[in-house]
Amino acid sequence: MLFALSQSRYIKNFVSGPFDFGQPELDAIGDVSTTPRYFVKVTGSKAIETGIQQITTRKRAGVETGRSVSAAYYVLVVGDRLLVVKRAEGTPTTVEGELAAMPPDLDRHLFNSPQMEAIRGRFYPYYLDDSRFRIPGYIGIAGVLVLAFLLLKYGLPAWRYAQDVSSHPVVKRLVEWGDPMGIAIEARREADSPRYKGGGWRMTEKYLIRSAPFAFDLLRLSDLLWAYKKVTKHSVNFIPTGKSYAGVLVCYGGAAEVTGKEKSVDAMLTFAAERAPWALFGYSDDLAKLFKQKTQEFCAAIEQRKREPAKPAPR
Repeated sequence: MLFALSQSRYIKNFVSGPFDFGQPELDAIGDVSTTPRYFVKVTGSKAIETGIQQITTRKRAGVETGRSVSAAYYVLVVGDRLLVVKRAEGTPTTVEGELAAMPPDLDRHLFNSPQMEAIRGRFYPYYLDDSRFRIPGYIGIAGVLVLAFLLLKYGLPAWRYAQDVSSHPVVKRLVEWGDPMGIAIEARREADSPRYKGGGWRMTEKYLIRSAPFAFDLLRLSDLLWAYKKVTKHSVNFIPTGKSYAGVLVCYGGAAEVTGKEKSVDAMLTFAAERAPWALFGYSDDLAKLFKQKTQEFCAAIEQRKREPAKPAPR
């Protein structure tokens, strides 16, 4: 909202422009940087080329690789006055765009001869840029839509949870575990000295804790169902550049993905196996399919294993 207020002049021109301007309206402009209406449409009687061009230079690693004409400047005759116009292609007599102060470089190139200096008074002290005036506005609208989406997705639920903390999924989960305050204090104490951490997650003696600017979650190792090592290969232009590792721990209520070096991930999974020997360890497509399609049966099988603690977990 503050940004919109600071850009109110542009927004008014974006919505209401372009304004039809002739010589009287152009003559009435004192300071082009503060004039209320600057997105205009001007029709002149004649277009005169100046030969002045804007050149775009392309470089790679500091070395010039090419040049191209990105725009040209011509003069539009409006009554007995002259208006400089910047346009990518063509020299039409009707043009629309943004009125802006004339850059010093353009002024120097335009009035570089006694003949041009003699008629300086006929030129307006500003020029018309025929670039796409509304493009920044469309980008701003897209940004507002993204912010509105984020507000609905994250802000509205957060506001609802602030009104009724007991409705938050993590709070509901803690209530099912027993003493929410006692668990919160214990989890906070363990979070200060985690055994493993990575990817926004911390693994402690009893918990998996995620604390990030837009996310918070709390899982128990005693609710662990399935864990495996995730290996991601990286490449640039099909050339391998390395691998990254993470331990995926699936529990009742959610899953944690703790990143780290391979040895650390292996040690973390070993620790998890000691804490939850009934859980399944290792990945296969069949296990993933079973968990996704028959979650209840998967969990029931784990509960059966949990009732038989002496049975070692498969590796």
